[in-house]
Amino acid sequence: MGWFVERGPKRMLATRHMIAASGTRPRIAARLVVLLAAAVLAASNGAPANAAATATGTGLKLLALLATAPEHSAGYDRTLFIHWIDADRDGCSTRNEVLLAESRTTARRGTGCSVTGSWRSAYDGVTTTTASKFDIDHVVALKEAWDSGAWDWTSARRKAYANDLGDWRSLRAVSAASNRSKSDKDPAQWLPPLTSFRCTYTREWVVVKVRWSLSVDTLERTALKRILTGCPERTATVAVIPAATSTSPPSPTPVSGGACDPNYAGYCVPVVAYDLDCGDIRHQVSVVGVDIHGFDSDHDSIGCESY
Repeated sequence: MGWFVERGPKRMLATRHMIAASGTRPRIAARLVVLLAAAVLAASNGAPANAAATATGTGLKLLALLATAPEHSAGYDRTLFIHWIDADRDGCSTRNEVLLAESRTTARRGTGCSVTGSWRSAYDGVTTTTASKFDIDHVVALKEAWDSGAWDWTSARRKAYANDLGDWRSLRAVSAASNRSKSDKDPAQWLPPLTSFRCTYTREWVVVKVRWSLSVDTLERTALKRILTGCPERTATVAVIPAATSTSPPSPTPVSGGACDPNYAGYCVPVVAYDLDCGDIRHQVSVVGVDIHGFDSDHDSIGCESY
């Protein structure tokens, strides 16, 4: 998958994940890229990690690579995108990895990977030294990703998308107010209040969609083209995650008129009078209550992780 640079104001992936308690986090980006790519590629034809293609071009040229399709909004649930995970099991979740990486001062981690540092929201210019006041924004929101193709993904691919540290343009630490104002809107509906960042934001939106082979709807494409036409021509390079070719297996038929066990999320585990194992459901789940079936063997709140 490699290291890549967006030309313009040069900002390398290598700068994003290099901070630790001592001030330096060695090679965490590379480790997370490998872990997340492996999870995705295992669900997409068994292709090797180096099978990812690379796309390079201006924002408009990258936009031309995207398919146009109506949005598919039915069935979305945020729990279908498992996050924030600790992919390299170093005690820091994806959220904290982004906070560590994007601090404008030397960030430090404390007990339980509590993070101290200083942040500036690219969306509205707000600054803070209190990590809890900032959200980690999925540049292309989870629901937007669902509507644009993720509805047909495997759970492993959705988890990889939700925790994508392999491209620094996928996730951003921003003010809670700007993130919640944006919500799941696309650039036809919302742009950063800080007008000087709008061209960068729009280009990064396109980059993320190209990376994950997501579609755009007609109004979205029109808005993206209009904005990018008025922006400086800067070239971006992105590693494209190979598209998944099959959806998750169908849900088992629940009993009692469609009852799903409330102890699990992200997949309908049927309410039954006997014990189930992962081979029965063949699907990854989030454990949100009592793990009565013992799906979560390593107690990280994710059951049946091999699926």
